[in-house]
Amino acid sequence: MKNTLFILSILSFYSFGNDQDFIFTNPSKDNQIKPADEVFVFSYVKDEKKLNLNWEIKENYYLYLDSVKVKKNENYIDFKIITANIIEYSDEFFGKTKIIRNSLEISFDDEQNSSDLRIMYQGCADKGFCYPVQVKDLK
Repeated sequence: MKNTLFILSILSFYSFGNDQDFIFTNPSKDNQIKPADEVFVFSYVKDEKKLNLNWEIKENYYLYLDSVKVKKNENYIDFKIITANIIEYSDEFFGKTKIIRNSLEISFDDEQNSSDLRIMYQGCADKGFCYPVQVKDLK
């Protein structure tokens, strides 16, 4: 009986090893998880009175609108959406929500030339993988 179980387990591992779609032995480029910084490309432009934050969102990825937050010390800062492709979305975990595709640009007053800002955002891939909340500290 032990020999039969051993042989069956060897055969099952062998069959998985030959499967081209088996993620652990031969991951295709489509199944690889890209780093958040590659799919949500963040940048900012600062002038004397305003700070503009920009995200380039790669195809097949999206940000949750409600996840985008700007924080100074312990206070959240209100911002204005300059450009965004906002879409109503029915999310498996959050229910009805709004997502952003392609790009996002927000702006807020920065007359005090704020430092120590914390930027937070979260997004997902259309294939079902969601990234943890991303945090960028601007000093």
